[in-house]
Amino acid sequence: MKSSDDDIDFNEEAFKKRFKRIPRPKFLDKVKGKALKDCKSRITIMIDADIIEHFKKLSEETGTGYQTLINQTLRNSIDLEKTILSEVKEDLLKDKDFLESLKTALAI
Repeated sequence: MKSSDDDIDFNEEAFKKRFKRIPRPKFLDKVKGKALKDCKSRITIMIDADIIEHFKKLSEETGTGYQTLINQTLRNSIDLEKTILSEVKEDLLKDKDFLESLKTALAI
């Protein structure tokens, strides 16, 4: 006897027809009235001892907690990555040689 599960098509196209993706509501970007970037999560992470020592020394010099300094450094890294990527895209869009090479490559 055939089970009812055998009648269901489990491919991606059938899944998309049956279920629709719902965009994340804006209110979920906040937790208890705070933006997600302002909410802290406790995690366990393995970091090299020399990195911890660097941030602890910097913490003593600046009077800012070493975990806060690590968080700021990670955030700055993300922001820098976004900035560099944006600048690279802008530079490539202005580079006529690159655009001509891209046009040739896409024509293949």
